[in-house]
Amino acid sequence: MIESTIPEIFFETAGKLGNKPALLYKRSGVYFPITYKELAEKVKVFASALEKFGVKKGERVAILSENRPEWVIADLAIMSIGAVTAPLHTTFSPTAIINVLNHCEAKILIVSNSNLLHKVLLGQNDLEYLEKIIFIEDMTAIQKETLTKGKIFGWKSIFSRNDANHYEKVFLDSEDICSVIYTSGTTGMPKGVLLTHRNFLSNVEAVNYAVPVKASDVFLSFLPLSHVLERTAGYYVPLLLGATIAYAENIKQLPSNLRQVRPTILISVPRIFEKFHDKIWDSINKGSPFQKKMFKWALKQKKESMRYWFADLLVFSKIRQKMGGRLRLTISGGASLNEKVARFFLKIGFIVVEGYGLTETSPVVSTNREKDLKVGTVGKPIFGTKVKISNEKEILVKGMGVFESYLKNEEETNKCFDEDGWFKTGDMGFIDKEGFLTVVGRKKEMIVTSGGKNVWPEPIENMINDDRFVSQSIIIGNKRKFIASLIAPDWEEIDNYLKENKIPLKDHEKLIVDKDIIQIFQKRIDEKINPNLSDYEKIKKFKLLPREFSQEKDELTPTLKLRRHVIEQHYQREIEELFE
Repeated sequence: MIESTIPEIFFETAGKLGNKPALLYKRSGVYFPITYKELAEKVKVFASALEKFGVKKGERVAILSENRPEWVIADLAIMSIGAVTAPLHTTFSPTAIINVLNHCEAKILIVSNSNLLHKVLLGQNDLEYLEKIIFIEDMTAIQKETLTKGKIFGWKSIFSRNDANHYEKVFLDSEDICSVIYTSGTTGMPKGVLLTHRNFLSNVEAVNYAVPVKASDVFLSFLPLSHVLERTAGYYVPLLLGATIAYAENIKQLPSNLRQVRPTILISVPRIFEKFHDKIWDSINKGSPFQKKMFKWALKQKKESMRYWFADLLVFSKIRQKMGGRLRLTISGGASLNEKVARFFLKIGFIVVEGYGLTETSPVVSTNREKDLKVGTVGKPIFGTKVKISNEKEILVKGMGVFESYLKNEEETNKCFDEDGWFKTGDMGFIDKEGFLTVVGRKKEMIVTSGGKNVWPEPIENMINDDRFVSQSIIIGNKRKFIASLIAPDWEEIDNYLKENKIPLKDHEKLIVDKDIIQIFQKRIDEKINPNLSDYEKIKKFKLLPREFSQEKDELTPTLKLRRHVIEQHYQREIEELFE
């Protein structure tokens, strides 16, 4: 597999599987299939169209779209003619989109809907290289608007010609660059990571060796395909190995899509597991006293015991049914998963496999295995990847999945490799005696107080977020005398609490300064959080926020990690008040 290319393996797999569903997409409330044979034909038609548009080997074609079959068709077609896919995050601002399009010198852009197209058209006069846009949805929605440097073409018009027979196979090498992926950028501007077919395919092979995928597996895809985790683990792994991928409508519809699709594998991020955890407890707390008692009794039973068997039959199996009833594996990546949440899901019968990786490593570096799992760690390195810890406790990586360079950025490329060629991840961690890797936090995110104490924010934030009244939090304190926090309450839980205690409801703007509400949070921090922290880590002050951090305001990455520098800019006044 490693010496092949992604299109080569795809066409080989499609030739074997023919009428087996490759993709499932929802329209008018119903999921429709696209078979492997149909998908291969569509890829060839689109590849032929790109060749007619003058796209040559090595040139960049950008995709700005949510997850959908057209994303996959476009990506495979781009790669099959030797061009380079440049995915853009749909949450990018118009300025970021223009900057990335110019930086990667994209000749063609594929856009899914009018809202995303509008972002592009806002900066169309600044586009230096873009010649054409291919618009996926109905062209009437945009009234055939025209770019100053070219035209917008409809996706349907390309497929009406059905030029599959005109597709000409291009010679590809496993060392060819096939994609440039821009990092999420939790700190600073995103960088364009150049990845080869070999980078991706070595990862696909190693991941499948560690966590085997069956041809009968059904994946439910909702993490953005523009992010490398979903691209490799949620797209290349299942599609190249003959499984089926269904596309969720969006994160809000994820619970109903789980029931409809009934997937066997779900790739997610910690934030989603936390939300599922909270929803399950909300449902239990709203139940009868008997149901609450029964659930708590079930959680106390030891696995492999007869009592646990009854607990699973009477309680846990019903929860699993609400998530489709067929999930054999759930995979968590992108950030550290709260240990308590991980153990909860294992207890109720879900196997949660936590892993670790970066865009620069294609992405998986290490992962837990189904039968070799240690909660609180990100598992053991995958086959073909070496991991070691530097003297400064930084995680260093070598292997076929590691990229060679950033696009047009030799300085940053040189900075991230040591003299022996090890990639410096920027993450701090350690490897235990059994070989399991634990990630402590990002090197750049470590807080150093004015007293010289080092504080890792993520473990403390996980403790705070574990509280039923908290949705999100961020720890502040770099170069300050003490540690403080901004907390976004779970307003649904707060409102329920007020109703239960017959306290009048108020606007959230008023509740964040309400003395009684502040006292509730203060008590929980004093009793549940601070006793578990060292003196210099204790939260001395906090402020409640009226809303959650969001992707729309650029405060979260596509995998829902905190963009700390952005949040600190947005809440500069509140932070200064904390430290007055």
